[in-house]
Amino acid sequence: MFNDNDEMNVKKPEILAPAGDLESLKVAVYNGADAVYFGLPKFNARSKATNISLENLSEAVDFCHLYNVKVYLTVNTLISDDELEQVLDLVRQAYSKGVDAFIIQDLGLAKVLREHLPDIELHASTQMGIHNLEGALIAESLGFKRIVLSREVTINDISLIKAWTNLEIEYFVQGALCVAFSGNCYFSALKYGQSGNRGACIQPCRLKYKSNFGKTEGYLLSTRDLCLIDRIKQLSNLGVDSFKIEGRMRRPAYVAQAVQSYRNAIDCNFNEEVCAFEKSNLKRVFNRGDYNEGIYLDKIQDENIINYEFQNHRGVSIGQVESVRPFKNIYAIIIESKTPINDGDGLKFVNVDGDEVGIGVGGVEQIERNKYQIYSKYAPNVNDIVYKTVDFVRENLLLSNVKKIPITAHFIAKPDEPATLILQYEDCVAKVESLFVCDKALTQSLTYEKLLQNIDRFVDTEFTLTKLTCELNDVFIPNSRINELRRMCVEKLKQIIIKRNSKPIKKLVINSVRKLNVKESNTNNFMIIEDIRDIESVPEDCCLIYAPNNYEFANINNFLIKANEMGHSFVYLNLPNVANSYDIQKIKSLLTEIGNQNIGVVANNIYALCFAKLGYKTIAGYQMNITNCYTADVIINLGAECFVKSIEQDLTKGLKIGHNYVGKPTVMTFCHCPYKTVYNYDSCKECEYSEGLKYQAEDGKNYEIRRIRCNSCYFELVFNQTIGEKVTPYVLDLRGE
Repeated sequence: MFNDNDEMNVKKPEILAPAGDLESLKVAVYNGADAVYFGLPKFNARSKATNISLENLSEAVDFCHLYNVKVYLTVNTLISDDELEQVLDLVRQAYSKGVDAFIIQDLGLAKVLREHLPDIELHASTQMGIHNLEGALIAESLGFKRIVLSREVTINDISLIKAWTNLEIEYFVQGALCVAFSGNCYFSALKYGQSGNRGACIQPCRLKYKSNFGKTEGYLLSTRDLCLIDRIKQLSNLGVDSFKIEGRMRRPAYVAQAVQSYRNAIDCNFNEEVCAFEKSNLKRVFNRGDYNEGIYLDKIQDENIINYEFQNHRGVSIGQVESVRPFKNIYAIIIESKTPINDGDGLKFVNVDGDEVGIGVGGVEQIERNKYQIYSKYAPNVNDIVYKTVDFVRENLLLSNVKKIPITAHFIAKPDEPATLILQYEDCVAKVESLFVCDKALTQSLTYEKLLQNIDRFVDTEFTLTKLTCELNDVFIPNSRINELRRMCVEKLKQIIIKRNSKPIKKLVINSVRKLNVKESNTNNFMIIEDIRDIESVPEDCCLIYAPNNYEFANINNFLIKANEMGHSFVYLNLPNVANSYDIQKIKSLLTEIGNQNIGVVANNIYALCFAKLGYKTIAGYQMNITNCYTADVIINLGAECFVKSIEQDLTKGLKIGHNYVGKPTVMTFCHCPYKTVYNYDSCKECEYSEGLKYQAEDGKNYEIRRIRCNSCYFELVFNQTIGEKVTPYVLDLRGE
């Protein structure tokens, strides 16, 4: 394990770039990415991106491997039973085309892939919600080589994972930040029928809400973007292997800038001045105001994560409106700005009330120093603040960067023998002999200068010539034949480099997905309650699940005593789906004090399955996202006696086993404090918590927010209507009633 002072022998972390399309993929490579990740049109968590197609996948993979850049394919959605064969076929094709690794959310899919592609490299998606050592150890036991940690992970938990596992660690350092805990946001799915776990989220978190506490109204669920460029030295010293940039839905210019900024910061040995400069560059291409610079990592008191004033790209402030006058059918606007304004720029006007309007600049005149006149159908107010959201000149420069591979050439030509061209890059050597024999020069021999003119023509290729040597023996060769020889050798060298940088493709098992007959040992009905007074309403044929708001021993023990008095000798404790190492330590201590004879647990995240290994009866809750029998098989083999099916019911129609959830589910889990948002205070010492906080959407519907207190505080956004049917076996959640 490293500390911040260790600077020797630290491997440079990988820069992992998003590629929403082929153009973004290429600019990521040209600007210094070590690896790229993207999805195909189906079964990836950004289904609304353009994505790479199966038809151009080989082109994308070969391009990356030519530059020694790795390719990771996202197959990171939940899968139903009847889709597994289709997904397996897609992965087989991608594997055969040279994809280096596959990012997976669904544990059942991972199980099937390991059976059919034994040599496949699997990375556990951030959607799997791994954020502590216990979860990481289970992922490692299931064959994952790398875990993409949840953004909510803490520094302490990263240290523990690195110290006690052999896993590679990938962590998001830049981009949009979901307000909900990774993999457990069901808001879009339940309200709009567009599942975030299927790549179709319509982002209800970016809409406006009102709170019934405090005085806050605005984008109460809209988080600031993440930017950890000031923290990458610390993360590198901790052993983070891959710095991941979010942004498959963003413009190629954003990808280019983000990759370039982190490349410069790493290559300059994390120099503070360079990091600060690159942070300002990052703000130019996308920002929602101040960045989140690692609040989750530190679990600090000042949780400045929500920006309720605006939720989209604000740009960089460049000046203000000096005057507005009518001009024909539009308006002439004079802007005072020290920053140049050019045709093609994007501008945003923001008035004193925070209202904003964005325009594109289609014509601009510099009327005097620091003053520009533009024209628009929109008339802003005098003194409105002007932000530049698109810098046309700068973005074109970013997109014009091209990375060339340096090569050397050696040319041999002797009379009456074939000509030979040798191109070399590092240990990759391509040698091509001509199909013709060289003629002895009768008048003018081929010179070095003439040869160089024909060999050094790599403008339209990925190469650049650094040195040419030759052995010329009084020969004459037409230019066209030298050009043909060069083209053949270039293509051969490309294939040699691509092969060197590609993993060998090993065994493919073509069998169909075998059918599973998974059996659960527990078919009882369950009832979830959080108030000790509700025990009396639980029918005798239902088992009790206690979902406490506070994980204190006295609280839980009092509940067990009351439950026992009412004839319920055994109770399951509902565990939080987010738990850092200190939370887990607290849960383990209180369970040990209680003893495991009369208490079991409900696991709502992969980490909580560790309690099954400790001998506690375990139920897998709906937040485990079980949508197919293969995932169920994995969960049961890890010790769960039964499971609750995913609440995304369209995905579980063919799943014949599992308990049905009935109630008002948690659709988001927060690791920030909503009370700090609505009351605008920083320290927990000022805590204004009281039960009953609600957020009201623009359609007038209210959503309750529950606090869960373990060692840390977590919060749940509760859906406003009951879902599910009491089809036996079921789990009835009375908490929202």
